[in-house]
Amino acid sequence: MCVNGTTSSIAVLFDFDGTVGDTETPAMEVAFWEAAPYLPNIAPSDLITQLPEYIRNNAGKAFEFMMEATDEDRKKAGLDTAEEMRQAKREDPAAVEVIDGYRKKFGLPPLRECKYATLLEQQKLETVEALSKVAQPCPGIPETLDELVKMGIPFCISTTSPKPRVPVSISSCGLDHHFPADKVHSGESDFTPPKFKPAPDVYLKAAKSEGKPPHDCVAVEDSGSGVGSAANAGVGMIVGYVGASHIREDKKDSHAKMLMSGDRSKDGRGADIVISNMRDLPKVIAFFKDQRGAGKSAPFTFPEDLLASLEKPIWKAGEQLPN
Repeated sequence: MCVNGTTSSIAVLFDFDGTVGDTETPAMEVAFWEAAPYLPNIAPSDLITQLPEYIRNNAGKAFEFMMEATDEDRKKAGLDTAEEMRQAKREDPAAVEVIDGYRKKFGLPPLRECKYATLLEQQKLETVEALSKVAQPCPGIPETLDELVKMGIPFCISTTSPKPRVPVSISSCGLDHHFPADKVHSGESDFTPPKFKPAPDVYLKAAKSEGKPPHDCVAVEDSGSGVGSAANAGVGMIVGYVGASHIREDKKDSHAKMLMSGDRSKDGRGADIVISNMRDLPKVIAFFKDQRGAGKSAPFTFPEDLLASLEKPIWKAGEQLPN
């Protein structure tokens, strides 16, 4: 069920990967195994050990940017670009054997059987194929969306990720009834040229689609670039989220502080609060609605009873709150 934006004073704008869909990990794993043949100075036997760090360093980034960084590393090592190596079919056979074993996990064919024109085309089509099989919602998302419907608060998706990848993932997550086509906004697919986060465009588009000025909207984000995009768009409240599977337990604190740092926004603004349990989001949304009704805007003073009711860990003002 969708809520008509004209019946509410506020709206919620969700990022997708790692926020609505617990898709950051499988999508990043697919990206890693596509980039893996071209990562310089890594032995085939060491590839799997590089996976967690690669996901941590690149989550939320477009594949184009990941490969730009890879090509810079290759250039420093005196090597051809990844695409040049791919076209010449000069991948290390030992690396290909390792990679094919992990590609099979996602139902993808052996690397040598691929007939894609470019590596970017391969990444986009194979990610859609993989996510159609394995995408799941983040913990608590179905209940949270149902609660927002009960509250009469409209919501939509504001993502960098392309179509049809996001709609396919939505279907795999069983969330089609919440996110029909007009509720999905993509920085890559809806703009020519694409407008990747931290550019504000996709948040501005999403807010406009709900009939709200950005300052009457809440953004829910798991990445630094996404927080930057929401801040650059002037979104009223930014809620960071660290409950998806791509953020390890021992990395939640550093990730939350990164979301609050404001490193990717033009004015240095970061997330106003970071939560680890998505089921707590409706409480934060209700607080924001009350604040806007009283004419108040960021920075917010969160009441102690609200903070006490949220599952720990949570973070505000750059610090983790005690349990």
